[in-house]
Amino acid sequence: MALGLAGLGLAVIALLVWLVVRTPAPVLPPVDPVHAIAADLVRQHNASLPRDLGDGLVLERMSVEGRTVLMILRSQGMTLAEAARNPELFQRVREAEQARLLAYCSERDFRLVLDEGVVLTRRFIDRDDQRFFDVSLAAADCRPNT
Repeated sequence: MALGLAGLGLAVIALLVWLVVRTPAPVLPPVDPVHAIAADLVRQHNASLPRDLGDGLVLERMSVEGRTVLMILRSQGMTLAEAARNPELFQRVREAEQARLLAYCSERDFRLVLDEGVVLTRRFIDRDDQRFFDVSLAAADCRPNT
């Protein structure tokens, strides 16, 4: 009887070893080096966030979404409904923010990811998480040698 149990135990162990050896290792997705660089950039910047930018605007966080580095900026004072009452002013703010993005062309870390096809997007939201607008910057928007 003892020999029968020992034999059964060895058979179970042999079966488990056979299953482990026979089971293929999981295939991991390839590491995208550009995504890794963008994620590192975001990690570095998130360490100093949230940051008050003045005029009731706060840079809350950054993230990587596919090939986009997304910056979330919150208006602490204005809501989307309030902004809709003055569309001309709102449009001027949007145009000014689009122009302000060009400064990132001369920041080495941002330019590195832009040149690799990553798009930088600043998303403006109100205090209730409603989206005002997005402005985006791609490498093609940067002047040469900036």
